[in-house]
Amino acid sequence: MRVCAAKFTLRLHVELTDGTQWKPIQFKNDVTEITAQGEELIQLRPRRKASFEPVSLIKGNTNFCQLYLLNSNDSAGKIGENREAMNQPSLPIADAPVKILVVDDHPNTATMLARAISQLGSQVKVASATSGIEALQHAKHDIVDILITDMVMPEMTGLELIEQLNNNPGGRPSFSFLITAYDVPGLKVSASRLKVKEVIVKPVHPERICQLIARTMNEMNQAKTVHQEPVPQKSFTILIADDQPDNLTLLARYLSNEGYQHIKAKDGVETLALVRSEMPDLVLLDINMPRKDGFAVLEEIRADPAIQHIPVIILTAAKLDLADIQSGLNMGADDYVTKPFDRRELLARIRTKLRVKQAEDVIRRRNRELNLLPEIGKELSARLNIEELTTVLLKRTVETLGAMFGHILILNTTGTYEKTFHLEAASSEFRLPQGLFEIVKESRQGFIVDDTQTDPLWRNEQEVFTGSAVVVPMFGRHTLLGILVLTNEQTKYFTLDHLLLLQAITSQASIALENAQLYNIVSREQQQLAAVLQNAADAILVFDAEHRLSLVNPAAQKLFTDYETNIGQTLEAGAGYDSFLALLNQTRDTNASFAGEVVWPDQRVFSASATPLEQGGCVVILHDVTHFKELERVKDEFIAIASHDLRNPITSIKGFGYLIKQAGPLNDSQSEFVERIQNSTEAMSELVENLLDLAKMDLGEKPAFEILDVARILTEIMDEFKPQAEAKGLSLTLGKTEPSSHVRGEALQIRQALRNLIGNAVKYTPDGGVISVSSENQSGLVCIQIRDNGYGIPASDLPHIFDRFYRVRNNGHDDVKGNGLGLAIVKMIAEEHGGSVGVESMQGEGTCFSLTLPLATEE
Repeated sequence: MRVCAAKFTLRLHVELTDGTQWKPIQFKNDVTEITAQGEELIQLRPRRKASFEPVSLIKGNTNFCQLYLLNSNDSAGKIGENREAMNQPSLPIADAPVKILVVDDHPNTATMLARAISQLGSQVKVASATSGIEALQHAKHDIVDILITDMVMPEMTGLELIEQLNNNPGGRPSFSFLITAYDVPGLKVSASRLKVKEVIVKPVHPERICQLIARTMNEMNQAKTVHQEPVPQKSFTILIADDQPDNLTLLARYLSNEGYQHIKAKDGVETLALVRSEMPDLVLLDINMPRKDGFAVLEEIRADPAIQHIPVIILTAAKLDLADIQSGLNMGADDYVTKPFDRRELLARIRTKLRVKQAEDVIRRRNRELNLLPEIGKELSARLNIEELTTVLLKRTVETLGAMFGHILILNTTGTYEKTFHLEAASSEFRLPQGLFEIVKESRQGFIVDDTQTDPLWRNEQEVFTGSAVVVPMFGRHTLLGILVLTNEQTKYFTLDHLLLLQAITSQASIALENAQLYNIVSREQQQLAAVLQNAADAILVFDAEHRLSLVNPAAQKLFTDYETNIGQTLEAGAGYDSFLALLNQTRDTNASFAGEVVWPDQRVFSASATPLEQGGCVVILHDVTHFKELERVKDEFIAIASHDLRNPITSIKGFGYLIKQAGPLNDSQSEFVERIQNSTEAMSELVENLLDLAKMDLGEKPAFEILDVARILTEIMDEFKPQAEAKGLSLTLGKTEPSSHVRGEALQIRQALRNLIGNAVKYTPDGGVISVSSENQSGLVCIQIRDNGYGIPASDLPHIFDRFYRVRNNGHDDVKGNGLGLAIVKMIAEEHGGSVGVESMQGEGTCFSLTLPLATEE
């Protein structure tokens, strides 16, 4: 064996690898011949501290040797010159070793050269072969990045080996080196055609081979640094579809070395079944496969919505023309790679497609979320039952976010409502941690609990194991409606995207939940209203803006015995309901509430009240007062008869009382008794007359109307009361009057109303007081005012002043005689003549009564 010595002298201690020591020898500037016995590899170690690495000497007839020198403390310059002369580069650290195959028909040469190259370190993995056939077998089962082959070999030359490896469907070497003993003309041209990186002519020194390998590895790593991105953290699964077992094995090894998981399929039918069942991240698809070719498989993949998004790279050894490639791409192939292919190029294409798929998966997931929101919103809004709504909400959120189970707490007016939904059967129920509700209510924010076993916010002592949780509040328009909690057995499972999606879902759920609660409230109110309407004794009818009947209760339905009423129809005029229709029209025209009496076609009398609705129309309540009307009629008849019958006796008493005084002289006591009898008969006579007048009006006796001059009537009545006023020292004056104040009415009733008003003023005004009477025409009405400065009327008595038999008590005038019917008669007379009566009073300051009557129109 010949050893290439350095350009300086080194003293070394020779030691065999089995521990056998040799005597010290000295390397000089000439070539030293060393014959080794025993082990093929001998290591030379220094006697003292080394200034270089051990020297490996390879036994055999070869001209290869390798020497690695480190920096020397005593001869740095010379060693540096030696390193530069050897041009031994430092190798970058690679993430995976480079596979190198050395082929030489001389076993010792192939083995020794492989061992020399392996000294480059762990960045390389070297194998050797002694023939082209052995090299091809090796390439079927392992990766070959760099091929170093001898040119002249039996059975197969180096060029033929390179050509066959370049056509290997499982991947060709990235770089090939050809070693030849003769520089044959045209050899380099043939090698260039086969993309051989370099042709090396023997003799060749090992250091040159190492330099070539190191440079080539630098090129490979530079290309990887520029073009190759690191393998993502996610473990992708790739389906390999090929009918050739060797191709499947080699591609599987390629993918495993890159950290990918893989699935194998041997035909088209199996490929489709695995794609649908396993949902791989990418498919490497061969074209020529049994049972179903690659184009048919690709067409079915792209036609299936569930798997059409999976990227497909076509691997084919067939010589396809441009039309076939275009057809495959049009079918949906993402890329074409023709066998034989470069392994690193194929892996780079795979990384590119997976990177694109990752981005597309994110977009698809976001699209699914966006599509999911309206879908869940629609499903939630369609439910108004809280039990169903919470079931749908929990089920959809647990399934969507991949949670183990979900829990919801709903707050309502009756307390709380809790429900838990398990994706799978659980051994125990989930319990909401104490204090969590207060935390959410105070913060008004959702949050993620990465580890429920250590987070102080959780503090949950329960048997169901949870690793992480996400908590989202459900707020309505004004208040907190509830809390939604999802849990997962894994720690740090939930992300910010989960929280944002859950918040979007719960915002829609909050609206649906609030609607459901409002619906329940409205339903209860409707049930109560229906119960009231169903059992109300009064008839209730609701009409829309067009007077169409929109609601009628059973009591109202019974009123229409001779007329068919249907919801949505109007009451026709001329069917006997004219007074009822008049009330409806009055309410609609004035948009104000009205009350009155309605006579039904069967002569029943109803007290009707009509109230307008905001949206148009009105609600009418009819109360049957026929019985009361009959009683009132009987009462009025009785009063009329009684009053009429009492009139004669009272007149007789009054007359005989007057005759007693004329019959002869009376003592003082007798005169007093007679005077009291006459005063009582006067009061009784007034009461009977008033009762008789009221009875006549209640019985509906229609007086004969005529044109009356109000100013003239006032003048006459004022003259009647002047003696009484003068007797009390009152100032009774007639103020401004309108000469054209003519009204249509019954003279006796008009006079009676005015007498009652002026008479009351005289009675209830203390001595020396002032009473003024005036009239004025206003907008087709004549307003007669009687004003005094008497005792006045308390505010609490004003609403009842026109009621029958009502008298103001404890007002300083209890000695004034009266029966409480005078003002009631005034009111009835005013209303019968189409007018009204009013009063304004301040206790201790006086009172003003106003009688308003419509002016007579010229005919």
